[in-house]
Amino acid sequence: MNATKKTLSLFNGIKFRGIIIAALAMMSATIAVRNATAQSGTRTAPPRTAPPRTAPPINNTTLGSGSKVNGDTVGLHGYCPVCVINMKKWVKGNLKFSVQQDGKTYLFPSEEQKQMFLSNPTQYTPVLRSDCVVALVEMHKRVPGNMNFAALHNNRLYLFANKQAKTMFEANKAKYENADLALGGKCSVCRVEMNQDVAGKLEFTSIHNGMRYQFPGMEQQQMFNKNPAKYNVAE
Repeated sequence: MNATKKTLSLFNGIKFRGIIIAALAMMSATIAVRNATAQSGTRTAPPRTAPPRTAPPINNTTLGSGSKVNGDTVGLHGYCPVCVINMKKWVKGNLKFSVQQDGKTYLFPSEEQKQMFLSNPTQYTPVLRSDCVVALVEMHKRVPGNMNFAALHNNRLYLFANKQAKTMFEANKAKYENADLALGGKCSVCRVEMNQDVAGKLEFTSIHNGMRYQFPGMEQQQMFNKNPAKYNVAE
């Protein structure tokens, strides 16, 4: 019996050391690839998926995540989502230029950015209403993201709960990038009203509680917008 226990203990130790060595090897390979990519790239313009510059520190003069305007929570601590996506910069917004979207108020430095947001809110609204997509996939929980752990992917802004979550996302974007797409893009109105799965279209997208709902046409989209509580079956 003692010999068996010693054998198992030795096996478990070897197995554990093997896991650690494999993890370190993976990290080294990832760093090497990133360094090679950085050295071969140009510095004239950042790639479309480049992360925004480091988020500014939140201080007493910055609107906190709990601040409200007209009853809605201020998104991104009052920084402009359009500037982050288009300019890769954190730019403070102005209360004069605000938009209410999915329960949050987003601020912009000028009318130009405000109109850009209104023309395509699906693109400029932070993914999952700034909650962490990795936490949603892995834990099935809504966990607030942090501006200091942000990333741009397909011209959409993702915020993550911590550095580990961001690293997981960057290692497997395909797994997490559409965590906010309700029913995998199928029409929730069609499911409720006709008990059918019908594929939605990108041009007919509505956002509710951070989730993207897609519909085959404007009729279904309008039905959803009038009564999202009836059709948010994905939640």
